[in-house]
Amino acid sequence: MPVYPVCMEISVDERWARYGRALIGSMNEVLTETADEMHANLLETADYWLSLGLVLGLRQPAQARKLLHLIEAHEAERGELERDAAGLIGEVFP
Repeated sequence: MPVYPVCMEISVDERWARYGRALIGSMNEVLTETADEMHANLLETADYWLSLGLVLGLRQPAQARKLLHLIEAHEAERGELERDAAGLIGEVFP
């Protein structure tokens, strides 16, 4: 019986589903405090800004670093953003 190579890589659809679950999970607190009919708009907005941040970080890393420093300078807990980012990545790419 011949053995065929099997691709063990996770499909794009599965990664997209993981991303969606991670995004919803990371916004759980916000979603529980808002009306259900607003959730789609909130998630779409979060997806847009996350995508914008990723593009900025890849294309203009120096400016992205400066902007992140500016944003983090006003955060009560500077490490919170890094922990949240690590958690999101860990959920999408286990």
